[in-house]
Amino acid sequence: MGSAGTVLPSALKTRLAGGDSGFSLGAISMKTVSRLLLLFSALWLRAAAPAIDFDGSWTVAELETEQGPLPEETRKSLVFGISGGKYTLEAAGQMVAKGKFEMDWKSTPPVMTVTEEEGQNVGRGVRAIVEKTPTGFRACYALDSSDLPKAFKVGDGGGILVARYERKAGARPRPLRALLITGGCCHEYDAQAVTLMQGISKRANVEFTLVRDKGADGTQHKVSAYQKADWASGYDVVLHNECYADEKDPAWLEGIVAPHRAGTPAVVIHCAMHCYRAPTNEWFRFVGVTSRSHGSHFAYPMTNVKPEHPVMKGFPAVWQTPKEELYIIEKVEKEATPLAVGYSHETKKGEANVWVHQYGKARVFGTTMGHYNHTMADPVYLDLITRGTLWATGKLQDDGTPAAGYGAAQ
Repeated sequence: MGSAGTVLPSALKTRLAGGDSGFSLGAISMKTVSRLLLLFSALWLRAAAPAIDFDGSWTVAELETEQGPLPEETRKSLVFGISGGKYTLEAAGQMVAKGKFEMDWKSTPPVMTVTEEEGQNVGRGVRAIVEKTPTGFRACYALDSSDLPKAFKVGDGGGILVARYERKAGARPRPLRALLITGGCCHEYDAQAVTLMQGISKRANVEFTLVRDKGADGTQHKVSAYQKADWASGYDVVLHNECYADEKDPAWLEGIVAPHRAGTPAVVIHCAMHCYRAPTNEWFRFVGVTSRSHGSHFAYPMTNVKPEHPVMKGFPAVWQTPKEELYIIEKVEKEATPLAVGYSHETKKGEANVWVHQYGKARVFGTTMGHYNHTMADPVYLDLITRGTLWATGKLQDDGTPAAGYGAAQ
């Protein structure tokens, strides 16, 4: 197999050599093919821009090597599957490689590094520069030099190829992985969990994991999910619909908020605002508002004060809510932006009851609405919660619609 020292699987070798599959690489050397397989397997981009997600299935729209274009039939046979920092590569329907990868978004242009774990180049690290295109992205790879390519052209600074990628026709990105934490006093959490999960998943490409500890219906309980330091690992967003006001241990609280501060997006709902009243007040800083009380239960007009915000696109200018529980807001964090206010005839003012917030590296969407099941089941409410969830994860476009692949299933 030449100086590359790689051995292709026999079935794939037959296909690449122009055997029973009916296509040939022609002037493309087997050494180059081996390198191409490794480079193709580097196909992973974390969403640098909110409107694009590169997880899913991808094809190669164009590919230029130092020896010329890859034959069209060969190029069209390649399919990549990307999910959560892992990739797989198929060629002519046969699995060729698997591995892991990282992106350095601080570099200009961004730099991709891949390490193959199964295939012909196990353990070898390859770097490339990448950029977005209107229909996907392209990358310029370096194999023969430790220097990164300086431009998106073949042979520049060790670049062995330039490739442009497009999402496979009909493919959707993997669903957002959402963790719903629920339970505590004062609400019908079992019914609400079903309403939230079904309502959001009907409107967006989101799948849920539910944590509802049996018998944990008081104001003090250490949720089982929080027992591990990396409890949020593997999730794209956490929805907090819990109510444990008397769980006040600062160290326990820190274990809950630390993953959010580090970047895990959050959606906080209703009684979550009254949780974890530790002396540090860190929970209030996390959710974005301070609230310790509410008034009587009544229907109230809810005014859209930021109609230009993507979360509020499509929301009524004024929504006459059903009977609800309007929380009294003592403080709004400086990093939080109220999006809607509910007028209280008791406090004689509008109480912020929908907002967006930045907590450390994480986006947080919050609403104090959601005491009653009939509120959560209202399409206006479910549309709002869905847009808030997509916004928190960077999957909501400026016009208030889901990013490509993250809307309702067709």
